[in-house]
Amino acid sequence: MFSRPSDKNLIYSTIITACFIFAAAGIYIARNLSYSKDVILQKAGKYYADERYFMAARYFSKAIDLNASSAELYRNYGISLLRLGDYDLAVKYFKLATSLDSRNSDSYYYIGDALYRGASSSENKEKLLQAARYLKKAIELDPYSEKSYTLIGLCFRSYGLQENARTFYKKALLSKNFSKAGFYNLIGNTFREEGRYKEALSYYKKAKDNDRLFVAAYCSIGDMYLKLNNCKEALLNYRKAIEVDGDFIIPYISLANFYYNDKNNFYEAAKCCLKALKINPDSAKANYILGMSYKALGRKKECVEYLKKAAFCGSDDAVVELINIGIDLR
Repeated sequence: MFSRPSDKNLIYSTIITACFIFAAAGIYIARNLSYSKDVILQKAGKYYADERYFMAARYFSKAIDLNASSAELYRNYGISLLRLGDYDLAVKYFKLATSLDSRNSDSYYYIGDALYRGASSSENKEKLLQAARYLKKAIELDPYSEKSYTLIGLCFRSYGLQENARTFYKKALLSKNFSKAGFYNLIGNTFREEGRYKEALSYYKKAKDNDRLFVAAYCSIGDMYLKLNNCKEALLNYRKAIEVDGDFIIPYISLANFYYNDKNNFYEAAKCCLKALKINPDSAKANYILGMSYKALGRKKECVEYLKKAAFCGSDDAVVELINIGIDLR
């Protein structure tokens, strides 16, 4: 069989042709895999730029399945997962990003951010300290990252380590690039959380003196004066906050709360709430105080109307009050 030269030539020709076909097929597949990977990465990048994080995450995942790998790819995939609330998986890919680029401060910041959010959603407080460690690294790599100082302070405060938070806020104050008023205000918040109202007041005043248009400082000063039983100064500062920025809702709610709880002046409380609701109709606090003010004034219909709004905006106190009144929210 196949003894003739022509038969042997046929065999050789068949083998050579088959090898050529397999080689061509291999080149075609390799080129198309590369092409598919590039197309997938382009689509992922487009979705990511458009802040369509669900679709971006899908395509980043496909690209990684095709062995795409880079610090930027892992970081952008991690950010997409972070926006979607998948904090543990986000941490995994941010860490992969640091393994390829250990000098990028943003990757460490995002690990801290994901751990902080994960701690908040799972009540796992140990993650707060883990987050702080990565944020320290982010600050070492980029001492001018305001967001890293802000977040590490929040991690320590959430853990109950206000003094640690103050340490980093004070370091931030040494930089000329950050809002001094903002960090004075944050230091004030740490003292406030510890019930050290006089010290909190002194830092809120520093915030106001550093930036006369920093409206949050006036509100905080007003709150501290109330804690220190100085109603006159509290009212002056709430009104000053409104004078500085009439579209800032907090001083209206603070005034409403003051009139409702401290003065039993339900008419004034209602007026302040109505002004607040013009700024944000979905404010649970403003709707709740307004509903309770109407209850005190004997206006049950309006009371129920605004308590229902407060309940649907997330006020548990409003839900309890409606149940006590006999209103079924189902």
